Amino acid sequence: MVNAVLGTLGVAVAACGPAAVRATSDTTASTSTTVAPRPSTGFLPPEIKFGTATVGAPSPTTTVPTERGASRPIDPSNDAGQEVVIAKGGYLLPEWLVAEVNLPITWTNLSGVPQQVVFDDAPVRSPVIAPGATFTWTSPGYAISLTYHTAAGRHARLTLQNPNAP
Repeated sequence: MVNAVLGTLGVAVAACGPAAVRATSDTTASTSTTVAPRPSTGFLPPEIKFGTATVGAPSPTTTVPTERGASRPIDPSNDAGQEVVIAKGGYLLPEWLVAEVNLPITWTNLSGVPQQVVFDDAPVRSPVIAPGATFTWTSPGYAISLTYHTAAGRHARLTLQNPNAP
């Protein structure tokens, strides 16, 4: 009698085992989440709804800009002026630019690869800036402090102030 019960129990377990495993794997597979793939370029379409902007064509003669024709280079950490360099790796020089509110600001792409400037809290997203090309943006005309980043994820700060402000 014990052998008959064990034999029946063994058949029942054997019959349930694979079905239970199949049901579990089917259930697991049906609850998986599908994530939409990111665009392969990583660049967003351009948007300028805060100020105005233009993109300059690439030039093989593009050099590191200096402030207002001065011979001194841009300070990499903090500088006053209207020029930003996108360097190798997408680094932004200077990391903090203090600029005049009514003058255009120009980003020069010297990184060797296409870049894009995206403001974090304002609707400004440049078109793709080719190596050697520029992106020029003019503010809407008032003092403000903004943060932005490149397509490479490098962050910087831009402070716009009136030229006669103390």
